[in-house]
Amino acid sequence: MDTLNEVGGSGPRRDAVDPKLREMETRVLELMATGLSTADVADHLGLTVATVREHVRLAIVRLGARSKLEAVIIAARRGLISVSLVVGSVNLSLVA
Repeated sequence: MDTLNEVGGSGPRRDAVDPKLREMETRVLELMATGLSTADVADHLGLTVATVREHVRLAIVRLGARSKLEAVIIAARRGLISVSLVVGSVNLSLVA
């Protein structure tokens, strides 16, 4: 089972309304991709939690996603965000 291809459950994927993300939407998704919570992203960027949620909502709509996780995956696959993971002492950069 390819979990990344099945994110969001069954049903047809909606076409993206706007395939490009705004700068802050991109930054928010990149930070969420590292595992930060909405509150942590807000603290990191000096924004309110409500503002971060709005950036996530807009990114979800622009990408045609059904959740913030799916928005992160779609954005990474399209090369709209870069994702770095740290596993032990090894830094893995995942760039589409």
